[in-house]
Amino acid sequence: MVESIVVGEGQTEETFVRDVLAPALSANHVYASARLINTSREQRGGALSLERARKFIGHTLRQRSDTYVTTLFDLYGLDKTFRGVAETKGLTPAARAASIGKLMHEDVVAFADCRPERFIPHVQPHEFESLLFSDIASLCDVEPGWQEQSAPLIAARAAVDDPEWINDSPQTAPSKRLEQLQPRYRKVRHGPVAAARIGLDRIREQCPHFRQWYDRIVKLPALQAQQPNIEYTS
Repeated sequence: MVESIVVGEGQTEETFVRDVLAPALSANHVYASARLINTSREQRGGALSLERARKFIGHTLRQRSDTYVTTLFDLYGLDKTFRGVAETKGLTPAARAASIGKLMHEDVVAFADCRPERFIPHVQPHEFESLLFSDIASLCDVEPGWQEQSAPLIAARAAVDDPEWINDSPQTAPSKRLEQLQPRYRKVRHGPVAAARIGLDRIREQCPHFRQWYDRIVKLPALQAQQPNIEYTS
């Protein structure tokens, strides 16, 4: 059995991993569990900076040497302390996310002093709600009355090549579109439920950057625990 820890920003990602991602990966002999980055003793998730992410992921990698660690971070709103956030604004969403992920990999592996293949960064363009635009009909079936407001969401999806292109301004990010059209939308309550209704097969079909990450996790080989180096003196 391959074990992978998915580090997320908040309860939405935690629930998505537990209820949607983990069961699918388990069928492929990959055990996935979610961990949220601590912000304080009372609160988890949110206010994500590179320093906090690097320390949390690094400590997680050091706890065991036979597990993988990956991330599920939103590109939208990602703190500027992450290298590449400012420099990649002219790239496509997937290329931008990949570039930031590559730099994050360098930072975390250097901090954790771990085998590079154990850390698999994933930055989702532009955010978790992008995945929900994979199937507007299923999304709008989550609550009564949402179908009546589906036309603008359908138009937003039709205007781009795939849901991961729906842009990241404070007015037009996927989550902001949902909040404007569906005032009852609550990220933690509705997001994972909608993703489950849509299904991973549909999400993977519509979201190529997410698909690449998922397919990589599915194919991970098992890791052997490394023994600590012990020097014996006479």
